Amino acid sequence: MKYMIFIGFLVVLGCSKTAVERNPFLIENSFDQRINLALPAFDNLNYAGGSLYWHNGGIRGLLLYNLNGNTILAWEASCPNHELKSCSTLQTDDLVSPTASCACEDYQYSLATGQPLTEGATYSLLFYKVQQNGTQVRIYN
Repeated sequence: MKYMIFIGFLVVLGCSKTAVERNPFLIENSFDQRINLALPAFDNLNYAGGSLYWHNGGIRGLLLYNLNGNTILAWEASCPNHELKSCSTLQTDDLVSPTASCACEDYQYSLATGQPLTEGATYSLLFYKVQQNGTQVRIYN
């Protein structure tokens, strides 16, 4: 009986509520997009490290990234560290590195992890769900 009380006490103390901080700059935007990797427009996504800006879906479009030759990641193309502005659509330069940059404050983000690479940037890129079935890719939230 003593052990049951002790275990119950540990369970109560071990449970904590950590508030998830929601990004105040990005709204929830419901969408469901499908792309076909066999089409020439998406050829860059067939190779590890390939990236592409796709204007359909999300708030300001999607940044698609092939992580390892088999896994496609999808990120919101809006800079997550300030309100939406004309300069806040992220740009990619896959010839230099797998990053996205914001023209407003020159924030840099990793397309592999979504993490900011610039000091002072608080929020990571907003991640969207991806399902792959052969050359068919579904991106949604």
